[in-house]
Amino acid sequence: MARPIPDIDLRNLSKECKPTDESFFDDALGKVPKNRSKDLILGTISGWLVGLGVAKVGKIAAFGLGGSVIILHYACEFGYIRVNWDRIRDTIGKSQQVIEKLQRFVKKQSCYSVGFVGGFFFGVASA
Repeated sequence: MARPIPDIDLRNLSKECKPTDESFFDDALGKVPKNRSKDLILGTISGWLVGLGVAKVGKIAAFGLGGSVIILHYACEFGYIRVNWDRIRDTIGKSQQVIEKLQRFVKKQSCYSVGFVGGFFFGVASA
């Protein structure tokens, strides 16, 4: 038999569920286990998998990126497109926040970071 739906007062819901200033990235980082050997193993395995992926896709991605940069440069020179440099500067300013979050993560999770870097190079070399 089905259970009855509980009564929920939606007027007080905003008082009960207080929003946090943490992003999804910060919340996920808080759930990483504190055991150093687990961090090292998890970092090594994830770095190795990412390294394999980069090694397999890297040549194709580098060719596509390099070719698109050359084509975009010629299109800009011939006047087919116009670059909005103010928008690019704004986007670069936002990327600084991502770099700062990454630096905080590396400092906080040093065993995971070292394992990831080592696993990454191992994955690139083994591909």
